[in-house]
Amino acid sequence: MNPEVLEVVTFTLKPGADEAKFLADNGAVERFCKAQPGFISRRLTRDADGGWIDVVEWTDMRAAEAAANAIGDAEGIGPCFAAIDMDTVVMRHLDIKVRHE
Repeated sequence: MNPEVLEVVTFTLKPGADEAKFLADNGAVERFCKAQPGFISRRLTRDADGGWIDVVEWTDMRAAEAAANAIGDAEGIGPCFAAIDMDTVVMRHLDIKVRHE
């Protein structure tokens, strides 16, 4: 069995970006993720310094990579991505080795 995968994306918004608009526009990302094969869950977080972490759980690496490759062309994603400082984006895919619930 393939291990489940955690996709961790860190980024900051562009200076002057409207956080409320970014969060509203983020609905397109949520709809995209939920429609992808292998999607399990997603959490979008922000720290006190304005850094964001988007954590998506996938059933396996194939699902995670397929979604990562497809999201740029997804319907309605543009406004959300326009607020992100793309120079700060770091995406990692990590095999989940231990899970406690």
